[in-house]
Amino acid sequence: PEKKIHVIKNGVHLDAFAPGPKDPDLIKSLGLEGKKVVGYIGTHGMAHSLDFIMKSIAKAPVNFHFLFIGDGAEKENVRQIKEDLNLQNVTMLDPVPKSEIGKYILLTDIALVPLRKSDTFKTVIPSKIFENAAMEKPILLGVEGEAKGIIDQYGAGLCFEPENEADFLHQLERLDGETYQRCQAGCRALVKDFDRKVLADKMLKVLFIN
Repeated sequence: PEKKIHVIKNGVHLDAFAPGPKDPDLIKSLGLEGKKVVGYIGTHGMAHSLDFIMKSIAKAPVNFHFLFIGDGAEKENVRQIKEDLNLQNVTMLDPVPKSEIGKYILLTDIALVPLRKSDTFKTVIPSKIFENAAMEKPILLGVEGEAKGIIDQYGAGLCFEPENEADFLHQLERLDGETYQRCQAGCRALVKDFDRKVLADKMLKVLFIN
């Protein structure tokens, strides 16, 4: 029966991910001083359309710097595209331990969350949405379906059509000024509902009260 089915979505441990200052030593070591950093931290796989992103970066405004951290089946292909296009506004790093991810998220100003354009991904909710929102990093989302619904509902970022270069560049440039501040407020609203402790409490009520 429908009344016996409940869905508790993923969320974030707010004790581990919280807003804070950028590490000046890390900023300096990566040459990111004074730059508006767009961060992608996660798998560089076939599903993530990072080849599309890298090609689009060639047309992005020069004030944006893109930071990619992670590994995966497509990483070398993506790195080759970077080299072929001679992109000077891209930094690619190897994976970092989970315990250190927070300090790298803090280096960024915008969280990039893309997937390929496919009906398959309309039911996917990337977990990096919640971690970045918890650190008040507005989301630049290239995913349709349920993930887009969450970002739009809370106003926690801007969404572009997956693999649409013009829309990607347009939404990237929009994430500034008052729009950026509104998205940060949306991030704060989102994580109130997606706090793992809140979600765990909901689950317990489903199990022991209903």
